[in-house]
Amino acid sequence: MAVSVDLIKQFPFFQGLADVDLQSIAQNTQLGAAKQGQEILARGSLVSFLTFVVSGRIQSTEIADDGRVIGITILVPGDIIGCLTLADGQPVTNSLRTLEDSQMLLVPMALAKNLLATQPLIAQRVMHLLAQSVRHSLKERSMLSLPNAFHRIFVQLNLLVNNNSAQRQLHHVPRQQDIAAMVNTSRETVSRALQLLIKNGVLTKTGHQLHIQQSDALKKLAADGLDALPNQKVE
Repeated sequence: MAVSVDLIKQFPFFQGLADVDLQSIAQNTQLGAAKQGQEILARGSLVSFLTFVVSGRIQSTEIADDGRVIGITILVPGDIIGCLTLADGQPVTNSLRTLEDSQMLLVPMALAKNLLATQPLIAQRVMHLLAQSVRHSLKERSMLSLPNAFHRIFVQLNLLVNNNSAQRQLHHVPRQQDIAAMVNTSRETVSRALQLLIKNGVLTKTGHQLHIQQSDALKKLAADGLDALPNQKVE
């Protein structure tokens, strides 16, 4: 079923396009829905739609060939899924699972490719999104070169927080064993690092939510490691 032009206009990705183009996009786009905990994309799949998150939260998990989790991103309303496939036509290397009931705007990939080829604004925005992805990957690679496990954890948490900065909290914290795999350490070390941050007032934890009490302090810890803590309560 076609969607409204007003919904299309909510996404900055489409801003600046002519009304006739927006109407064509709306007529050929559909609204999808998925329940909490549903896998909506498996690693190795070909993406049929350029997807825009309308509501809810979706976890994107990058998985290595040996099955290890090597990256986690929490997607929120406004985020886009499928830009890499739009650019190169290759299967995805990540999996997607909803963390809560979610709605998505589904733009057929053929239509998205036509927009990429004919609309300079769209091409510019896709390039910008791909550049952001590359920069994020470079930060993660740089993080893995740090010798101190606590420092690597601080960097990874800061990267996750930056993706959720509007609410200054991580509603859905990745499992400690997944964070451990991402930063090449043990689950026990992740637990100790989180406790250290809580003891120093950088974070508070309620259930499965981490609340950022001192975002500037977390940013400084990501930059300087344990030296940024006024009281190094490492146990």
